[in-house]
Amino acid sequence: MMQFEDISFFSDGYKVAGQLCTPSDYNKNSPSRPGILVLPGYSGNMKVDCSHLMRKLCQEGWFVFGIFYRGFGESEGTRGRHRPLEQSQNAYDALSFMQTIQGIDPNRIGIYGTSFGGANSIWVTAHDERVKCLVTSVAVTNGERWMKSIRRPWEWWNFKDRVMNDAKRRVVEGTPGMVPKGEIMIRDPDTASIREQHEKEGHVFHDFNLDLESAESLFRYKPEWVIDKISPRPVLMIYGERDSLVPPEEQLLCYEKCGEPKKLVKLPKGKHYDSYEFGNLELSNIVYEETINWFQQYL
Repeated sequence: MMQFEDISFFSDGYKVAGQLCTPSDYNKNSPSRPGILVLPGYSGNMKVDCSHLMRKLCQEGWFVFGIFYRGFGESEGTRGRHRPLEQSQNAYDALSFMQTIQGIDPNRIGIYGTSFGGANSIWVTAHDERVKCLVTSVAVTNGERWMKSIRRPWEWWNFKDRVMNDAKRRVVEGTPGMVPKGEIMIRDPDTASIREQHEKEGHVFHDFNLDLESAESLFRYKPEWVIDKISPRPVLMIYGERDSLVPPEEQLLCYEKCGEPKKLVKLPKGKHYDSYEFGNLELSNIVYEETINWFQQYL
């Protein structure tokens, strides 16, 4: 039986929490095998976003390590602070930590990133050659374009003015301007429906506020600008055909800039949360099958 273990490491002086999944057939006399780092989405909820996929990957005989970014979940750090470059540093340090785990082959490490975790996984893979293989699912690839795409034109200009005016106020006064997370990552009907479904099943959601500098940092975070640096390491990108939370253009435009080897997979009529087992079992199975095949081929 596979083993899930809560585990932590240090990044930028903070204790970052994670969960390590060890395959059932591993023992100390076993040869080393691949390890896969799993990066969650914008809400940083690794156990909701990623636990089903982590189990599937571990069943294939791989070590799987999922993390909470600093300031999220069980990790230390300032709450309400979402900084992509800090999250990327957490991922770099997670890779270093994985290299200390007995049984993981340090030369066969891959990354799976979902939603905003896809953005971070592209950035990290482009900058760290320890990552030998990448899979992204329903990924953000350009923070400013993403923020714009989920708003109507007048909402976008009002939002951008609000963020930049707050930046000028903040540098003078030194205090953050806080807003509900839903004002930065707007809930589309699919998100609202999934949340309602989970609440009926007894799941408790802990809403939180973010500072407006979190949105400002997104404007400058554009992993598609560096995806061409990943080649010749392989990249698999999965997208939902009807994703309104992270529209398909996010993946399609980025994919055009990606070098070979690469593969693009469409989830037919898929919405954002259809990529997860709790949203759509049939389409999430496509995610599992394509991801497993990609890692089998290249790790």
